[in-house]
Amino acid sequence: MNSDYDKKALINTDDESWVKTDFEGISKKILALKDNEETSLLKLEKNSILNHTSQINSVEILVLEGTYSNEFGDFPEGTYLRFEKEDEVLVKAKDNCVIFRKTNHFSNSQNININTKTTSWLPGQGNLEVMPLAEQTALVKWPKNERFLPHKHWGGEEIFVLDGIFMDEYGEYPKNTWIRSPHLSEHYPFVNEETIIFVKTGHI
Repeated sequence: MNSDYDKKALINTDDESWVKTDFEGISKKILALKDNEETSLLKLEKNSILNHTSQINSVEILVLEGTYSNEFGDFPEGTYLRFEKEDEVLVKAKDNCVIFRKTNHFSNSQNININTKTTSWLPGQGNLEVMPLAEQTALVKWPKNERFLPHKHWGGEEIFVLDGIFMDEYGEYPKNTWIRSPHLSEHYPFVNEETIIFVKTGHI
């Protein structure tokens, strides 16, 4: 599913149904899957455990709802996480939890834990505000009626809309829309209302 990184991928995840996994209380919306690399939304119901067999992945996670727990601790809504190694058998939810998750897309020794609810925004280009999370990864806040310069994506771009409606000449992308644009794709983005996006660039 969306395994060709040379093609644009677009999913409004609100239009997709949760698919139950083999483990009780665990559901997914898979956005892209290639070999052992997966991009998905994952829902863990209260007291559920992700896996009953040890499965080690590198993971990148944004906690969208609830509290996410693993061998490294408990992480509330708004936390951005990257772990070089995480064991799925130790992943659980103390309350209902929804995360945006990428598995096995990177390999490095740096673990990252950022609470985006308490971290300050920094000035970005134009009137944008930026919250750096990791290399080539950030939250970007677009103020009402902001327009950005037309630009190309060297190494591609991936966006998950967290709030508002992200827009370009090709369409409108409301909250919970996932967009992956390939290397050297280009567009002219803008918004009509305050909008916050999770964005990765140059990683494809």
